[in-house]
Amino acid sequence: MKKLLFTCLLSAFTALSFSQTTITSKCTTDFSCSQKYGITTTEREYTLTVVYDKDSLKFTTGNGTIFSPLNTFSITKKTDKYIVGTNSDGNYGFFDIGRKQFYNIDYYMSRYLTMGYGSKTTEVKETVLKMMEILKKVGSQRDVVQELIKQAEYDF
Repeated sequence: MKKLLFTCLLSAFTALSFSQTTITSKCTTDFSCSQKYGITTTEREYTLTVVYDKDSLKFTTGNGTIFSPLNTFSITKKTDKYIVGTNSDGNYGFFDIGRKQFYNIDYYMSRYLTMGYGSKTTEVKETVLKMMEILKKVGSQRDVVQELIKQAEYDF
């Protein structure tokens, strides 16, 4: 009886310790903004899936559960409103929990690319453009993340 109780308690503790949160959102448009080519709008139906725990943040926009290293971030800051992470290349990802919107920045071959996913298409598009504007002026991913944090905290 003691062994059974111990096993149940151990299982419950393990489940709570290593639990992941999964958030999904049905979306119809995604946006990317290239430093060279400008904004690209892709209209398609997809499900934004974001999975996070205490250490990692992952996202996919496909209907499968494929998480590539570029879509996997180590969490650097987590609050009840947002999550900030960096991937293996040092690029930032940002998830607005309340709005169910995911943004990420990619720096490749000396150029920035900003991307945004979420159901409120006008808001996502404006944010992606603003992210690129900040990068062109300042050139720092951290400044973009600070702006996204302000947006999430002050709900504007």
